[in-house]
Amino acid sequence: MRQTQPTPLFNMAQSELIKTSFDKHGYLVRDAAELAPRGVDAPRVAAFDKQRQDFEALPTDIELDAARQNTTLAKDKVQTQAVTELQAIMGIVGTVHDVRSASYKMFGSAGLTNGPASDLYVGLLRVVRVGRAHLAEFAAKGLTAAMLDTLAASATEFLDRLGKQQDAEAARGRAADGRILAGNALYTELIDLCGIAKALYATTDARKYADYVVTDAPAPGGGAVPPKV
Repeated sequence: MRQTQPTPLFNMAQSELIKTSFDKHGYLVRDAAELAPRGVDAPRVAAFDKQRQDFEALPTDIELDAARQNTTLAKDKVQTQAVTELQAIMGIVGTVHDVRSASYKMFGSAGLTNGPASDLYVGLLRVVRVGRAHLAEFAAKGLTAAMLDTLAASATEFLDRLGKQQDAEAARGRAADGRILAGNALYTELIDLCGIAKALYATTDARKYADYVVTDAPAPGGGAVPPKV
């Protein structure tokens, strides 16, 4: 079970966090000599920029959602194919047995196309198994071993595509969580470094103080006044 999704510590867009961190890094490099006595030395500034680079290198939700959509389309295509094959087989069965009869119902095909994917997969296997066991009974009406083999292959491919779709959905969720956690770490360091710089320049250099102000845009639907930190 997936754990609770982490909450962003920042309201700005992730792209804005990247741009802000890039800009502030430039100021930190510029003021390195003055900030070093406050604990903002070259290794820390370099590490901060590395955080930003690592964060911007993470795959975005747009990319991962596209991958998820592609796996869904592939799964849906195989599902449609399998259902068409299933309907053809059950159409033949229906020419031999009434759809209300036990002999027809033993295939268990009713409701498969509208139910869960897992039920469809198991149902396809059942139709293949029952069809093979009673092939001689339906052969005269057009049912062949090849039709059942084709449906069995489609069921196997459907399960594979379904697994890939689920993997893509899980990967998207993990990546989203990872970006939030990485963004939180970057934002925390951004605010800490800018806070140190603002404390240094609060009474000595108004322009440099302003350089280190971080304006965090309000979240969608939030307040109208962005907080400045």
